[in-house]
Amino acid sequence: MTPPLIPLLSFLLTFQLLFVGVFLVTHKKGNRRNNSLLSTLFFLIGWNMGDITLRINGIVLPWEFLQLVDDGFILLYGPIIFLYTQGVIFKDFKLKVRDLLHLMPYLLLITAHLSTANLTPGTVEEIVKNDLPVHFYLINALMYVHLFVYLGLNYQSLWKYRKIIKNKYGQIAQINLEWLGFSLNTFGLLTLVSLAHNFIALAENETVYMITLILLLVFIFYFVNKVIFKALRQPEIFAGIARDETVKYSGSTLTSDQVEACREQLLALISTEKPYLDPQVGLSDLAEKLSVSTKHLSQVINQSFGKSFFDFINAYRIREVKKILKESADDKLTILEVMYQAGFNSKSSFNTAFKKETGQTPGEFRKGFRQ
Repeated sequence: MTPPLIPLLSFLLTFQLLFVGVFLVTHKKGNRRNNSLLSTLFFLIGWNMGDITLRINGIVLPWEFLQLVDDGFILLYGPIIFLYTQGVIFKDFKLKVRDLLHLMPYLLLITAHLSTANLTPGTVEEIVKNDLPVHFYLINALMYVHLFVYLGLNYQSLWKYRKIIKNKYGQIAQINLEWLGFSLNTFGLLTLVSLAHNFIALAENETVYMITLILLLVFIFYFVNKVIFKALRQPEIFAGIARDETVKYSGSTLTSDQVEACREQLLALISTEKPYLDPQVGLSDLAEKLSVSTKHLSQVINQSFGKSFFDFINAYRIREVKKILKESADDKLTILEVMYQAGFNSKSSFNTAFKKETGQTPGEFRKGFRQ
């Protein structure tokens, strides 16, 4: 027997998902294309939830197509999230006709599904009690593999993005797309719970099936309420990167002598003007002062110092922090004040960078030389 909480929770989630979908597609702030992709994702999940709600209540619609068409939606989740991620990361991303190829696995599955007998029974009781054919589980497993492949592509794109911004900016706390990484992690966890729920039918135990269903509903509720607000509250101060930036130093014409000359000019600039004290300093600022391209300057920093621009600038900031802490006679001077004086504007980034550079926390360093 289905616990009364499950039908109520599944109905509320269905309503919420569809409501959020409508909200996103009518939301005027942010990128309309990205909002539309996210809206589509929530509509599809809402449709899946609506189907689950009907099955829980033992309802089988007379229009078989409506309860079969969503069986392959998992083949759409990966491509939609992938296109959304590309749209967030790359400022020059545009949807193209060839992107429709991402729909092919879903269309092929549904065409085959509708042309044969129904592979999925109508109600929850039938799902648990009936012996489903082996190919049902094989097809489901392949669909989940398909989704995890797309999640892997998203992680790869995010990794490339973070690597590039570390070569361009001295502060990345607000532009490292933490919310997107969190969203991908959450959706990946939700997928694992869904995978367990779908294959639990093998146990032919309705109690276990209901427990995994409750977990699935809870995770969907968490995903909707946590991830959507993180996405909508993302900082709009940064427009993303260009796709050609992912090709490192492609076609560089710098000779070894030019690299060395630029290195010496950079060190002289760092020594005289101390640009690292400016929290907003970026690669383009130094490139302009040195009259070189940002790509060439990034190459010089990477090849000459073995560091990204972010780590290069932070090394000087940490050196400044250590100098202030050692020379200051003011016992009331806090580490936070020193952090700001040295050019940092994020406590978490400062602590991480300091520990990476020195092997100590700022507090441990201060205590060490005062003993």
